[in-house]
Amino acid sequence: MMHALILASIVAPLVGAVAGAPAPLPREPKIPAAIDVEDPPVFRLADVRPGQKGNGYTVFSSRSGPEEFAFEVLGVMRGYLGPGEDVIIAKLSGAQIERTGVIAGMSGSPAYIDGKLVGAVGYRFGQFTKDPIAGITPIERMLTGAPLPTASSSSRRPVFVDTPWGAAEPIGVPLVVGGLSPAVVEAFAPLLRERGYGPLVAAGGASSTTSSPAPTRFYASGPIAGLLVDGDVTMAGIGTVTWVKGDRFLAFGHPFLGTGVSEMPVSNAEIVTTVASDAGSWKMGQATAPVGRLTDDRLHAIAGTMGDRPPTVPVTLRFDLPGPRQRDDQRPLTRFSVARHKTDTPMFCAIALANALQDRVAAESGGTFDVLLDVKLSTGDRVALPARLADRTATPALPTAFAVLAGLSRLVDSEFATVDLVAIDVTVTGRPEVERERIVSATVVGQARAGEKAQLVVRLQPVYAAARDARLEFTVPRGLAPGAYNVVVAGDAAAARIEREGGLVPVAQSFADELAQLRATPPPGSLSVYLVREEATPRLGGRALPGLPSSLLELTSGTGGGLGAGAWEERATRMQRTVGAGVVVGEARARLLVSEDP
Repeated sequence: MMHALILASIVAPLVGAVAGAPAPLPREPKIPAAIDVEDPPVFRLADVRPGQKGNGYTVFSSRSGPEEFAFEVLGVMRGYLGPGEDVIIAKLSGAQIERTGVIAGMSGSPAYIDGKLVGAVGYRFGQFTKDPIAGITPIERMLTGAPLPTASSSSRRPVFVDTPWGAAEPIGVPLVVGGLSPAVVEAFAPLLRERGYGPLVAAGGASSTTSSPAPTRFYASGPIAGLLVDGDVTMAGIGTVTWVKGDRFLAFGHPFLGTGVSEMPVSNAEIVTTVASDAGSWKMGQATAPVGRLTDDRLHAIAGTMGDRPPTVPVTLRFDLPGPRQRDDQRPLTRFSVARHKTDTPMFCAIALANALQDRVAAESGGTFDVLLDVKLSTGDRVALPARLADRTATPALPTAFAVLAGLSRLVDSEFATVDLVAIDVTVTGRPEVERERIVSATVVGQARAGEKAQLVVRLQPVYAAARDARLEFTVPRGLAPGAYNVVVAGDAAAARIEREGGLVPVAQSFADELAQLRATPPPGSLSVYLVREEATPRLGGRALPGLPSSLLELTSGTGGGLGAGAWEERATRMQRTVGAGVVVGEARARLLVSEDP
């Protein structure tokens, strides 16, 4: 089934209206003369009437160039995209359209009435409808823009509207990825859907060598690719250019990512073929030569300029991996760049990383892998994000990618600062041994007094080996009253949870605090020992406030107090941490008997 990238509506100004006589463009000879002009005359929305006929152009295959299709106006949907935001409804026709219907990737195809540009094909009506009904976004709105977005209109979710012609939605933008592994598609599909994307598995890659000549600039009806990831790994959304003047262009007739102001590179695209499907036809293509940048990503269109490229996030991967395949691999580095996006740059990085790793280690059968990210931030900070994975059969591609996604997301999701990723270096090293151990049990040796050392025996179960005992020495906290206490030993993942839930991670008051917490995360391969006690924790506004003086608790415990009495919660004190070369998972509890001083 064809999947497509469908973006939501965000309302904001696009580009100012421009005037000027049509001028010929230096283009390929295959481009029809009727559309080979800059800033063509506009057919006003006020003059659109049912029954009017027109023609549009789009590229079904780059070998054939732009091809004409016809349409008949059925009516105008008033307020379709909001108050004063109308859409022209038209029935498309022509030999290609009869075969394919409305096509994912034809978003932005220019439509003309009486030789004047009326708008861009931007919406489809129903997935299995018999007739190719489309919505045309008026060019007047694409040129002049729209009101600023509101909180209720800023979702990236698709716009679905019931009409007499079926449920309407923006035409899909095929998301093409160079060499995307099916395993990567399957793993990230839920996250992509959650964020408003629908992945399309399609052939495509970053290569300037194509079967047809790539123009050095955009032209109306020609393909355009928004480059999410570019380089040794590629990911791009493909649509169609509607309008050009000088170095400026408009495309799509609806949003791409709906970000408002944009900093995305754009390129030409080669359309290899158009695949006809009852579930929704789509253009199979690939990004080719870079052309310029997006500057706006709004309700009615995307807009940008040709000639210059925006800053992106360069990502470099270095590999030192085990196995015979790696000894023969002469590719020490993988490089790609990722578009800057307010929230989704970490996801693009993770998908590209998973794809690159899958290509490198798909033939390997398990091992231990260390991943180190060196991340440069727009704040001037540099952060190291380590991860370690060990498995008997699985390759590290997907677990590594999700670990990267989690770490990068924590960096850019700051409550206190606007943080952009500037550059990322990733080093992946591996060894064939599966150095993974599971915590089975723990026992405290004898009794101990407050302030003295004690021993904890931890039973560990390695992979492919007999269980072993590890002895950890820890210091009992001073001032601890005699009695029985819980001791917890945990691997790094469990330790991170214990520290969050046990009050060891204070509430951040600044971005510096957030960075400090990130850097204090239990490192890979660590064994941490905690003393865990239950306390009645007061709350203020739903937030736990551990460690308040008893005098303050007494003052606020009455009916007039501002603090609510919370439930009993576990409070943790870390007593020891050791770091090994492998991976330790799980946790276990033991009883610590604290005796009285002699």
